[in-house]
Amino acid sequence: MRAFLRLLAADFKQFLRDRVALFFTFAFPVLFMLLFGFIFSGNEDISYNIGMVNEDSSPVSQSIVRALEDVVPFSITQGTLDEELSALRSGERRAVVLIPANLGSALNSGQDADIVTYYDPSQATSSQIILSIMREVVGGINQQITQRSDPLSLREESIQSQELSYISYLVPGVLSMSILFLGLFSGIVQVERREKKALKRFGATPLKKQIVILSQITQRLIIALLQTLIIIAVAHFAFNVEMVGNWFAVFGLVFLGTLTFISFGYFIVARARTAESAQPIIQFVQFPMMFLSGIFFPVEFMPAFMKPIMAAMPLTYLGDGLRQIMVAATPTYPMALNLGVLGAWLVVCMLLSFWLFKWE
Repeated sequence: MRAFLRLLAADFKQFLRDRVALFFTFAFPVLFMLLFGFIFSGNEDISYNIGMVNEDSSPVSQSIVRALEDVVPFSITQGTLDEELSALRSGERRAVVLIPANLGSALNSGQDADIVTYYDPSQATSSQIILSIMREVVGGINQQITQRSDPLSLREESIQSQELSYISYLVPGVLSMSILFLGLFSGIVQVERREKKALKRFGATPLKKQIVILSQITQRLIIALLQTLIIIAVAHFAFNVEMVGNWFAVFGLVFLGTLTFISFGYFIVARARTAESAQPIIQFVQFPMMFLSGIFFPVEFMPAFMKPIMAAMPLTYLGDGLRQIMVAATPTYPMALNLGVLGAWLVVCMLLSFWLFKWE
């Protein structure tokens, strides 16, 4: 029994010394639960900006407008069709509802009529929720206003010129995540080299330290470009995913994003003494960024107190930029802002890395 207890104590001591194991055993599940809890606990506060275009002045159309204004998740803005569709394409609206002219007279004369809902399929989750609510609203209007069997129907119109599958909109998020991983873990290589005294030995040669860094950055950029090609190729041949945007623009943004996250990876592990201690630091940053940047969850799902955190993360702007280019998604931010924020993160993290990183 005494031998068993000693072995058990030794096993516990070994486990407690393993920081990576401790992180994934205790911290990671709690962090994961808190993130998802905060994200989905904010559902009651979700609000969708809906454009309303009422081209009919009948009492029926006014009743329809009031019914839509009473929908709790909808924030209604009225305007012309051109104005509201432009706002939808720029990301200021999540859908546009059109009540066509003569709708009231058509219903009063016993004819069928349509309410048109324009939506952006690139906002897959939001669009499905909005269309589902609209179907329920139209069903309720049929029962309460018209008193006839389904004379009013909902016509759903996509603003996208091409029919894209759900996975088409998932690919930019997957690519953003892969760039995040590639960039952040690049810092561990330098920590390992410093831990094993390799950097010190480089210093004893005519080789400049800047060449060592430049070599690894170049290697990571080449891997990122290959990674991008593989992800897009698999998506195309396995799921018939077509890329809408320009290849040069995609690779340019991948290039900028990779440089940004390499510099970010160098910065967060600049003071780590060992590769073992650097891994939990990277994981602590990596997982919140992956789930709070909007690459997999809609912005509307985020509680209000989390949205400033999301707006500060560089992955938010990389994911938004890739969605705009690859699937012509409505923007969360202007492309110029996406590039500017990524560039700012690159410069700041690069300067901090040079300042904090120790070669020995």
